[in-house]
Amino acid sequence: MSQTVHITAVITVAADHVAAAEYAFAACIVSSRKEEACRQYVISRDTEKAGRFVATEVWTSEAAFAAHLASPHFKALGEALGKLGAEIDIMKVQPLDEAADAV
Repeated sequence: MSQTVHITAVITVAADHVAAAEYAFAACIVSSRKEEACRQYVISRDTEKAGRFVATEVWTSEAAFAAHLASPHFKALGEALGKLGAEIDIMKVQPLDEAADAV
């Protein structure tokens, strides 16, 4: 069984904080994708509910995901979202399709 870690997170901010959240996400996306252990890092905007975003991440291992959580760019994102009063639901998920680990 693969050690690949799949993360799905739903982040919600007030509609008047969308631009600030998107700015904070943009900085973290660029730096996260540069991490060697990052296989996928996508943050999407919900097109039907203003202020709701979904993050989809794939990391090579638990250690790699832990290192990401400790990174300066992720901590900066957490601080920014905290100031915006974001609600965050982070899930470690396991794809039903083993081919998903090939990402």
